[in-house]
Amino acid sequence: MITILGGDIICALGDKQQRLQHLENGTYETVEKQMDVFGEMRSYPYYQLAGRPVLPEYFDPIPIIIPLIQTLIDKHEIDADALGRCGLFLGCSANDLSISHSIWLNAKDSTSVEFDEKRVGNGVYATRLIEHFGLNELSLTYNTACTSSANAALDAATMLEANVIDYALVIGLETFASLSFEGFASMQLLADDQVSPFSKDRQGMVLGESLAALFMSRDDVCESSWKYRGGVNRSEIASVTGAKLDGSGIKEVIDLTLASCQLQAGQITSIKTHGTGSPMGDLAEIRGMQSVFEQQPDFFSFKPFIGHTLGSCGVSEMLLLIECVDQGFIPGTPNFENIDPDLRWAPMEKSKSCEAGNFLLNYFGFGGNNVSMVVEKVAL
Repeated sequence: MITILGGDIICALGDKQQRLQHLENGTYETVEKQMDVFGEMRSYPYYQLAGRPVLPEYFDPIPIIIPLIQTLIDKHEIDADALGRCGLFLGCSANDLSISHSIWLNAKDSTSVEFDEKRVGNGVYATRLIEHFGLNELSLTYNTACTSSANAALDAATMLEANVIDYALVIGLETFASLSFEGFASMQLLADDQVSPFSKDRQGMVLGESLAALFMSRDDVCESSWKYRGGVNRSEIASVTGAKLDGSGIKEVIDLTLASCQLQAGQITSIKTHGTGSPMGDLAEIRGMQSVFEQQPDFFSFKPFIGHTLGSCGVSEMLLLIECVDQGFIPGTPNFENIDPDLRWAPMEKSKSCEAGNFLLNYFGFGGNNVSMVVEKVAL
């Protein structure tokens, strides 16, 4: 059995104590980002890393995440020999955006940008982390949009199950990139004021940044009360932006995930939805869930708390779920106001007591890549 040893996250909710207070009370904080969209200056809410100065675009995240990883290594007593048996799996949707950004600037007004390390991207980040911590040379990087670090976790589990490695360090990174921001704005996918997943009046998504690290292992190497039960990814080609609206692609990936875990739908305690607050994305996700679950299960979205952190949301949202359940609750979903007659189901609006169970996690990416997985908390 694959174990989840633990992790940590730097996001808009602050330190762990602040995160738990926000998540239990349904509160959050955003800032305003100004953006030139088709020649018009627009203002959008944004979830910025809390307690830090405003960081420049394409800032180097490695010096920030190294202390976080070192703290986890010390906490779980992972020595140098064990680190040599630890693979690295890194997901980030901004891979190569530095190159695209430079090309875009040059084409627009013949200017260019300079980066501290001259190159930024997943491969560069992975190499620096491997060298710094003395990790196993096995490293894989992922850029599958919003499912990037979720796919990283799936493959980490596969490598652990195959005994290729004994530990896995899974990283999710997402920092502010104007190219991504303008892209979402130009497609009219961003909300003007707030993200309201599954609500009738939802306007779209709100973006955010997050850096997260997660250690996994096997129970013959290291025990943990958190288990990775299984997960599946599948891709569909119905749309360039997401899943089929009838939910059939999402139903397929949830069905396959439950089968891989040898679980029935009724054995799921709660669902962490992808829940972006986009009209079409929420519709497809609810229809997919309604095709699997005979009765409405408890479900919620983390997007109103930390925004849509794109490639980082796979690891970031798994860690937030673990923190909540370890504290004895699952969160509600802020900003839900009215039932959408096309959805018929409503998310939990308030937090609810919960100390253990099987939790389904959904992630759906731009381009139609769908991921579901199940994690379980058990009493040792």
